[in-house]
Amino acid sequence: MVRRILILLCLLVFSISVYAGEYTVQKLPNGQTVVVYPIKDNPIVTIDTWIKTGSINETDENNGVAHFLEHLFFKGTKTHPTGDMDRILESKGAVVNAATSKDFTHYYITIPSEYFDTAMELHSDMLLHPQIPRKELEKERKVVLEEIAKDGNTPSKKVYDNLNDMMYTKHPYKRKVIGSADIIGTIRREEILDYFNNYYAPSNMVTLVVGDVDTEKAIAKIQQSFNQEYKKPVKKTFRKEGQLQTQKRKIDYTDTEYGYMMIGFRGVDINNNETYALDVLSEILGGGKSSRLYRDIKEQKGLTFSISASNGSYRDDGIFYISANFTPSSLDKLEKAIFEEIANIQKYGVTDEELNRAKNMLVQDTYYSRESTSNISSELGYIMTLSNSSIIYDTYVDNIKKVTAQEVVNAARKFLGTNKSAVSIVLPKSMEGVSQTKETKTHSATKISEHNGTVKYQIDNGSTLLINQNKNNDIIAISVIAKGGEFLEKIPGEGTLTAATMLKGTKKFSAQELAQILDENGIIIEPGCSEDYFVINVQTTTAQIDKTMEILDEIINHSTFDDYEIEKKRSELLNKIKQRRDVPMNIALENFQTIIFENSVYSHSNKILEKTLPTVQKDDILKYYNKILDSKNVIISVNGNVDPQKMISEFGSILKNKNNPAVNYSNFRITKASAPKTVSQNIKDLQTAWLFLGWQTAGVQNKKDFVTLKVMNTILGSGMSSRLFRNLREQDGLAYQLGSSYSPKMLGGSFFAYIGTNPETLDYSRKKILHEIDRFKMEFVSDTELKDAKDRLKGSFVIAMETNSEKASNIGLFETYGFGYDFLNEYVKMIDQVTASDIISVANKYFNNIIIQSEVK
Repeated sequence: MVRRILILLCLLVFSISVYAGEYTVQKLPNGQTVVVYPIKDNPIVTIDTWIKTGSINETDENNGVAHFLEHLFFKGTKTHPTGDMDRILESKGAVVNAATSKDFTHYYITIPSEYFDTAMELHSDMLLHPQIPRKELEKERKVVLEEIAKDGNTPSKKVYDNLNDMMYTKHPYKRKVIGSADIIGTIRREEILDYFNNYYAPSNMVTLVVGDVDTEKAIAKIQQSFNQEYKKPVKKTFRKEGQLQTQKRKIDYTDTEYGYMMIGFRGVDINNNETYALDVLSEILGGGKSSRLYRDIKEQKGLTFSISASNGSYRDDGIFYISANFTPSSLDKLEKAIFEEIANIQKYGVTDEELNRAKNMLVQDTYYSRESTSNISSELGYIMTLSNSSIIYDTYVDNIKKVTAQEVVNAARKFLGTNKSAVSIVLPKSMEGVSQTKETKTHSATKISEHNGTVKYQIDNGSTLLINQNKNNDIIAISVIAKGGEFLEKIPGEGTLTAATMLKGTKKFSAQELAQILDENGIIIEPGCSEDYFVINVQTTTAQIDKTMEILDEIINHSTFDDYEIEKKRSELLNKIKQRRDVPMNIALENFQTIIFENSVYSHSNKILEKTLPTVQKDDILKYYNKILDSKNVIISVNGNVDPQKMISEFGSILKNKNNPAVNYSNFRITKASAPKTVSQNIKDLQTAWLFLGWQTAGVQNKKDFVTLKVMNTILGSGMSSRLFRNLREQDGLAYQLGSSYSPKMLGGSFFAYIGTNPETLDYSRKKILHEIDRFKMEFVSDTELKDAKDRLKGSFVIAMETNSEKASNIGLFETYGFGYDFLNEYVKMIDQVTASDIISVANKYFNNIIIQSEVK
């Protein structure tokens, strides 16, 4: 349901206050619903206001106005001119964004809690008093038109839009949220303001505050900030569309190498209790690696390289989706197999094992998702806005647990079936017209140091263990990081294939058994390989830690790397590489990554892997596997309520000394660019051109330059107050999507800017970006801009350390890169120490004439 879509004190006697668990819900005199959920674990707060309007309240004449208005809200108020709010909030490290859907629009800020009052004042001012200057409206009109054009190049968007067209022919859900170029290109300011005046009243809003706040003070601040007279909200009702009686089909064609399929069935609205059985059904069908669609169609029959099922419940209706990406030649067999799996459930039912596993996964996923302030505000806000109550949030887990096998079968029979389906398919243009439990040995460790709750141990097998005993919840996050990464490969792609197949069977468990164990116990294990390190990220709970360690032991020491599984994963990886090229931006990025450190590990892009992955053999994988996870080269970071001695003993036994050399990054080499280079690729009828432009820079070993470049990236292209956003998007209206990125690695880094723009303005955009780079080299950054960037960078870092998983991963990487696990405080101090002179010095050091460029046009 909710998880499938996809972000106190009133002084008047007639206010209503409802206490529900740990949060407070209150209706203010102005009609506004307020939810305050205090969470004191981290100094972070999310402010999230949901307006009960979206494309559902539009007409054929103004379709897209809700989304367009969402963009225009960021263009200033009477008291804050354009860009002022962005500058203030980003200077505090805030994450600011908004989203528009069919039933709602919501605006949210996640910010260090010390700035709550400031954030709330700006948030309310933006929602109540937007100026929408005509000049800014025309600039943003270009931006939204670019967004519409970009969507036109995306197969996944096309397959969804076509399905929606078949599911809804009369209800307002038929309209695209983004609108059309014809309407957005001509809609007048007066029409936009009419929509605003009709729907943007506090009585039509739900405002949530989740995080480090005092409930009474927060509600008082909301009441002060949204201080308006009550206005009766505009409420419309629409006649629901009936169940499909015969199958609808739509096949479309676009520039892609792969097939995209979406099958939709009419579901139920958010307040219908049948949604719980549909949620469980979606999990059994396509919710994980042990689901029927994944196991039987992807793994056994190999008809698709991704497949899933989901249940979406909205205000007036719902859709049960099945989505798949596939090789076009598999289309007929794939579609037949999907409907056969549905028929099997309708005829034979589901097993108790399947039922319990699905319910457990839904419960665990809900539990995990409610760890961060932004996730809580998104889920609770969605429920409150669509159902006008928080009951679903409070009772969701209990209602899932109550679902019976018979209810699942009843739901499948009632809502699913060939004649009740709409099938949307997108194929390559070339096909147009063509038919178609172990005993733990005790190990010892030496305590090396302790800082801010994190203890560093050296285990007797040579591994480094970092433990932060977070007892605030039962979630445990583990990050196992092995130094060396792709540097230890003989053939590029060995590490990637190793990570992809580690979970596909061990001496003790088959691939299916492993997937089933993980799903049943709500355990997440995700191996991965990057240039500098190999990592296994784990999320589990205190109740499942023993089972988790058993599985870790199996995949670290006893993965079998079956030939059949290797070939399946190889094919899947190669298919995904090609599928990514359906998005032109990805092509430009891939080409840039290929040449920035050409002929070295840091340029092993998809273009390189496409050539080398077919040559990697099982023996290559086994050699890499036995080399990469040598105990002396491993750092383990654990965040959660664990017993340190148990972790020492477990990892002391799991990780072995394999007599490989200790990894020393100074023994590795990367290519230094000696001349500028440009790669240009032409795509026919492309509506948005893409440019990536950058330089080689310092990596993580030069701390001072590393931190200075972080600050420079924040100034240049991070967020709505950045120079690129203000000067290229806001001032010149050149792009919907642009920014910059600093990608530091152990032996070097890259700093680049990127933009998606109209092909006719590509060269002008390039000149503008280079001008902004030259400003770094010649002009001192002002004290205000520098302070804002520092505050923004520090604030975003605090937010990035919110969950157990984020803490475990970041602390482990600090240690891996030689910063030390306690780098957090030093990092903040180093940010504060960056000067305008440092920026000029670093800019002149790295931003030379050896420019690496990639363009797609």
